[in-house]
Amino acid sequence: MLGLITYSVILVALAVGTWWRPSIGLAAVLCLYGLKQWGQSTTEFLADYRQITNYAVGVIALIGVALAASRRSCIFCQLPGSVSLIWILYAYAFMSIAWAPDTLGSLQQWGIQGPYIATVVLLAPLLLSTVQDVRTAFLATAITGATICGLALLFGNWGFRGLILYGDVTETETNPLALASMAGTVLVIAGLSLIRPNIVPIRVFALACIPVALAVILKSGSRGQLLASGMGLVAAWPIAVRLKDMRSFGALLVAATLLIGLGWWAYTLVDIDTNRWSSIDSNDAVLGRLALARALLSIAASHPLTMLFGLGNSSAITLLSIYPHITGIEVLAEEGLLGAVIYISIIILTFRSVSRVVRTLGERQRERHAVAMLVGLFVFELVLSWKQGTLLSSVYVFAYSIMLGRIDLQLVEGSTPAEPQLAMSSRLPPFSNLMP
Repeated sequence: MLGLITYSVILVALAVGTWWRPSIGLAAVLCLYGLKQWGQSTTEFLADYRQITNYAVGVIALIGVALAASRRSCIFCQLPGSVSLIWILYAYAFMSIAWAPDTLGSLQQWGIQGPYIATVVLLAPLLLSTVQDVRTAFLATAITGATICGLALLFGNWGFRGLILYGDVTETETNPLALASMAGTVLVIAGLSLIRPNIVPIRVFALACIPVALAVILKSGSRGQLLASGMGLVAAWPIAVRLKDMRSFGALLVAATLLIGLGWWAYTLVDIDTNRWSSIDSNDAVLGRLALARALLSIAASHPLTMLFGLGNSSAITLLSIYPHITGIEVLAEEGLLGAVIYISIIILTFRSVSRVVRTLGERQRERHAVAMLVGLFVFELVLSWKQGTLLSSVYVFAYSIMLGRIDLQLVEGSTPAEPQLAMSSRLPPFSNLMP
């Protein structure tokens, strides 16, 4: 009963929050997998009907977009170039299933991932319009995600790595990587919230979130999520804190020390499979993924046409009985050089947007901090996509890419000379020239 009550309260709170501020709908999207697994592990109805959470979050996102459209002049006016490339890549990937070895199997993969693509890539970026929207959305995400992590740790029925589906006699576990990814998102947001310009209550809240999120990552044995969150923070901290003097360097050092200390404390709070965290097991996992990627690439390289146009989307599942886990290499093999060029162009455009935004913001610390969160989460998801992703499942990478591009466009348009000209004209005398 506790599971259904908490699940319902979280879902209703997200819906009400989205009605109040549409950007809070992004928190529902970012916590989708965690909320879904909490419901499946505690409630029979949600375990039997696993798509309920998907539909609920999709409706919340759709309502948020509709409300945003009614309150703004045009939500489609700030669409960066990466948007076109992303949808061209998806369109080409869908078209490529025509020559995939198992067209029906590829279509089934699209049927599974299609709703996530629509919700995360199409709707979620439209929920944000300003830098303040980013701050609001990520605060709501931290609150929601940390709550789900805390409930899972305190009351969750854990198996070897994941939560056990409610009433499943075979003790089937939910995907531990999905829950850990939500925890990693919370960790990146909380780690960046330890520093200014955040007020003291938010910093204290961040201190509470960090060990909870880290404990979920460690208990689920998600090595990639731990590494990716660390890389996200390393990429984002220099943006959030400009290292211009000893004071700023000291603030960054204190934040890093707190994070490491809380991480060690979280390590002592949960039971951990030490073998999984050993260097031997980690090396074997990396070598296994590289072997799969090499095998898929060798098949694609066997003919000039497949090198150029690819083997067809989701071919790896047919040819290798498993996906290679490395999105970039999968794109190269399944969508060919043509798809790989589009994919790389999207990433390059995203980092170009980051560079332009950071230069434009200058000393505007609050806005730099919000953008740093976006950058940290983009890097987090990008690293994960090269460890456990496919083109169809790397939805958050593309969503953050679009968000950063929209912020870039907004700041560029806001720095046009229109405002200075208006200000100059407002200082002219309110009467005509009396000189002959």
